[in-house]
Amino acid sequence: MDLIFNQFQTSKSIYAQDKYMTFAKSILHLPIFQSVKNSKKERVTIKIDKFYSYEDVEMDFIPLSVNFDFDVFYYILQKKLKSDKLTFTINMKHFMKFHKVHPSNKKVYIEKLRKSLKNMMKFYLEFRYDSITYKCHLLNNIVEDANDKENTVITFNKEFENFYKHDTDLIFNFKFDKFKEIEGDYARVLYMFYLTNHYADSVRFKISDILDRLQSNFSTKTKTYEYIKKAHEELIKIEFLKSVEPIKEGRELTGYLVEFEKVRKGFLPAVAEKPKSNTDELSICDEELPF
Repeated sequence: MDLIFNQFQTSKSIYAQDKYMTFAKSILHLPIFQSVKNSKKERVTIKIDKFYSYEDVEMDFIPLSVNFDFDVFYYILQKKLKSDKLTFTINMKHFMKFHKVHPSNKKVYIEKLRKSLKNMMKFYLEFRYDSITYKCHLLNNIVEDANDKENTVITFNKEFENFYKHDTDLIFNFKFDKFKEIEGDYARVLYMFYLTNHYADSVRFKISDILDRLQSNFSTKTKTYEYIKKAHEELIKIEFLKSVEPIKEGRELTGYLVEFEKVRKGFLPAVAEKPKSNTDELSICDEELPF
């Protein structure tokens, strides 16, 4: 038994390390972190009736990038995960060392960090899980001192805990160093999505669900499919996936059959266990780390 935020009991082990972090499925499965390269980062509203075990999903936010914004989020989640505190200080020197950024770039990164945190303050998500509707915010407050740009004080919104609270065993361990090997935005998004739904050696994914997760803003599906193909090729190259086969009805693409690479024996199990309570077989629990 372990505690999430030092208060919610889970049967899983909780990790908050530089290379491994225990994530709630909802954080990576839902389209929170996206590719924003072709986006003006304007505030958007997303509504999805049903996305696996999450229903009546509604998001109102400025899209968060799967690159820098996610790096920032990983860093602050590491501080929060094992603590019941809501307020923390981000030290710029430590943040840059953690993300291996050269000190000469500090001025630029201070502005990037504060802009990312500001966007997180504007984030809102609600979803129904079983019979209960959960409402989630990320940050409540940010304190910036013009005379002390080394430190930024953040306060999490109490409702942030709902990401984990709705099912304290619906968690898994995210390998940050493996994730950082991935270059393409779509490959990073699909890594998150596939990882949270890896319940067998081979899994079928509907193209409609993949498109919901990607939130692609290309004008044609053909262009989106080209980027998905490139993403699959990269995930195969880094040995996260073994193969991907398109599923078609006639000439229409309806999904993909994704085969996962076997995990090295003695390190991590190849298959995540299926949920014991939820009827949706695509909802998984976590992978146990070897320590």
